[in-house]
Amino acid sequence: DPSFTDPTVIPATRRTVSDDLVGATVDGLSPGTRYHVAVSVGGRRDERRTAQVRTPLEGAQSFRVAFASCARTASNGSVFDAIRAADPLLYVIAGDAHYGDIARDDAGSLLEVWQRTLTAPAQQALYQRVPVAYVWDDHDYGGNDADASSPARTMAQRVYRDLVPHPPLERPDDIGQSFVIGRLRFVLTDTRSHRRPAGDGSGTLLGAAQEAWLIDEARAAGAAGQLLVWVSPTPWIGTAAPSSDTWAGFAEERRRVADALVVAGVDDMVMLAGDAHMLAIDDGTHSDYTTAGGGGFPVAHGSALDRRGSVKGGPYSEGTYPGGGQFGLMDVVDDGGSDIAVILSGWNWRGERLVELPVTFDLAPTGGGGSG
Repeated sequence: DPSFTDPTVIPATRRTVSDDLVGATVDGLSPGTRYHVAVSVGGRRDERRTAQVRTPLEGAQSFRVAFASCARTASNGSVFDAIRAADPLLYVIAGDAHYGDIARDDAGSLLEVWQRTLTAPAQQALYQRVPVAYVWDDHDYGGNDADASSPARTMAQRVYRDLVPHPPLERPDDIGQSFVIGRLRFVLTDTRSHRRPAGDGSGTLLGAAQEAWLIDEARAAGAAGQLLVWVSPTPWIGTAAPSSDTWAGFAEERRRVADALVVAGVDDMVMLAGDAHMLAIDDGTHSDYTTAGGGGFPVAHGSALDRRGSVKGGPYSEGTYPGGGQFGLMDVVDDGGSDIAVILSGWNWRGERLVELPVTFDLAPTGGGGSG
């Protein structure tokens, strides 16, 4: 009831994040339901700060996902209004939700950056209407090009666990996570917490445990007849270059992961990637880094939210569109049959569509094993 004249009270577990930030966990929500949420402080309801949340249906369903990355700290850009107007079921942030660049063990400073970000009017309005799935990149983790050696590593992970809504995290030392909506399995990888450059392309972005988990999740998606949606805050496509901060700088690991996905029988997969300040889509022509070939998959970038435009990696079959005030959409059309249609597109804050690629997948289960 949006008027809250006869509200149903659902118990919540409250937790204090800091003096100015409070979180709550709510269980027992019903699928396919729009809930209206109000906050009561000192027994008095705050009428100005109400929110909505729409839960997914169970089973096959059609829905929309927005995805983007790279926003200035506390940005109030119109792009956030455009994302809200698109009415997605979910908003995926693929890194650099802010540019706090807290490269030290200072939780207070990081929480202050998050407070400014979450209360910026346009962002606040979006988060009060659309659920978020978020994984960090360097600027919102531990500073530009930060890796496992960052002094902020442990602190950033602690703040994430306390502040950010997320499904269960698989390991205590990174924020990799997965969840299922309809017949899509979303896997968000943390490419900063275990990152160790080697200078010759043989370092690691994921770490051994997270890499094995990613392949298990991919195998489980295939066995269940699900489309795998891999959210990588690090760009995938690009010529091997040991000095690169993208997957191109970790060419051996990229090849190993690509081969493992093929061995796991992953035929149905989309990557949503971050970091690069551009809209870009590849149909799978340029994303194949397997040893023997045959492992390409669609890759989409939906950036930058409000940073200066830039191009990373490529080529991309559908071209690149560098600039700020941009985001991506993934429309899923699923009537429960063997095929599922996905439309990847890139938009700007004016509501102009700059790029689009429709893809159809056959979701017949592979019959393989794996962990869910």
